[in-house]
Amino acid sequence: MTRAKRTWNNDFKVYMETIASHPNYRGLPIKRKDNGELAWIAPAETEIGQARIRWAKSKTLELGLSINQHKPFAQVMLEIHPTKTHVCQICGSRMSVFYHYLNANFIKTIYKKFNILFTACDHVEDIWNQILAKGFQEDAISLFFERNFKLTNVGSLGKDEIISLCERKCREGENSLLGPGAMSNFPDRFDGFHSYNRCCRSAQDKGRSRENLKTYTKDRRAYEYWSDGNIHAANQFLSSKRFDGTSADHIGPVSLGFVHDSHYLRPMIGGENSAKRDRLYVEDVDAILEAEKTTGIYPMSWYSAKIWEFIKSNYKKHPNIVATLYRGLLKQNMANLMFIRKSIIDCAGERGCEFLAKEFIVPKHEDFRYDYEFDEFGNITNQTPRHFTERSKNEMERFTRIAFESVEEYNDKSNRNLSPNLTDEEQAELDLICNTIKKVDFAACREMLELLVENIQNRLIRTTASV
Repeated sequence: MTRAKRTWNNDFKVYMETIASHPNYRGLPIKRKDNGELAWIAPAETEIGQARIRWAKSKTLELGLSINQHKPFAQVMLEIHPTKTHVCQICGSRMSVFYHYLNANFIKTIYKKFNILFTACDHVEDIWNQILAKGFQEDAISLFFERNFKLTNVGSLGKDEIISLCERKCREGENSLLGPGAMSNFPDRFDGFHSYNRCCRSAQDKGRSRENLKTYTKDRRAYEYWSDGNIHAANQFLSSKRFDGTSADHIGPVSLGFVHDSHYLRPMIGGENSAKRDRLYVEDVDAILEAEKTTGIYPMSWYSAKIWEFIKSNYKKHPNIVATLYRGLLKQNMANLMFIRKSIIDCAGERGCEFLAKEFIVPKHEDFRYDYEFDEFGNITNQTPRHFTERSKNEMERFTRIAFESVEEYNDKSNRNLSPNLTDEEQAELDLICNTIKKVDFAACREMLELLVENIQNRLIRTTASV
């Protein structure tokens, strides 16, 4: 059986030429093939490979490094790399050659501590910034890194210095929580790094399975915000090959009220996804509307539908305020909604919890009764009854627990920048709903609550429309 030839990305070909002609690599042996392409690969046992090793030994002494230190040739190639970013042979993305990316265990640790889902392709600096943006204090983040990397004498060091210490410990083999964007591979590769980056590693390195590299495919945010959409199908789509080597982006952020649904998920490079966070741009609205038109799946959860309809009707007339006022409108609505849920829990006690669970969480159970198969666009192509294991039997219990815990956490004023802004009349209506929940049928209470949420949205829209 003939092995298929890999297709090299054009950006990687440009990268090879740039590196090979850079003065930092003067004297490092490389030949060209008959077709003019660089013979980038030269195994250690070949003549070229041995010549590269001799060159690296000489360069080690020139740089004042010890030939006996941890991975001496890897250190040499890192030192001389002109940009410190490596282009992936497969997809053309750029990643740091330093140890700046999370391993599976550290992803889990951060997830448990901060309730934020990251991937193995997210840069540690982007991760720090995103945790900070969620409202956690810089000191708490510093302490978290200090403890996990067992740092000493940190004192008043800032983010950059702490990340540098963590990266160095991992690069020198004292810690394994972080890994490089491209693995060392000298002398086989001219620049000393594997041709494919971390983003395409699971697909190209058959010794590293998707199951080992993909963790936590259940998106906790959908539970936290009580999102609409087929949540279980979206979770299963997240673990599909569609997202190998990438991060899954919600076209419409769940934290703004958009659904968690397979039709509104798209692959995105991890760093870009971290940078986007909960932002909303004109091109996102365009993409959401196109998906809605194609699939017939409504993109917004019920509690923000009025605002979404307003945005749909007005965003092309006012594109400059989509990322500011319109996004702020959705964020304020979510803050109000979380306050409403908290008030119902506090005022109506167990009866309030029962009402919220029965009316807004239990109806979602039906989707969890099936397993799904998808095409590349997230369309469900097959649905079969689900085989429940001991672990999956507790899934809805976990969903409910996270949903109610998130209400408490969201309303912790020390951790939120946005406060609820109900009017006196809206607060009076909320109080009436809380008291009514204690006495009458839940269906009637749901109608009252839906009307209140609708009125709040209309009031927010009027405020924005007058700006």
